[in-house]
Amino acid sequence: MTSPNVCSDIAVLKEIHELTGRISDQRIQTILRSVIDAVALNPQPLPPRAHELLQAVVNALNPQPLPLAR
Repeated sequence: MTSPNVCSDIAVLKEIHELTGRISDQRIQTILRSVIDAVALNPQPLPPRAHELLQAVVNALNPQPLPLAR
């Protein structure tokens, strides 16, 4: 059975993999996807720091508009 952390990690990795398509440099796309695929092949939960780092990559590749100032 897969733990909830592993499922969460897989979802983040999948999201990053999809977002790499927005990078115009093919070499960078290939490197990022290779690293993501290698991490995804190991079904161990990622250490908290690695998870935070990967989440930061998602956030950087998929910026959201800032909320309106009040």
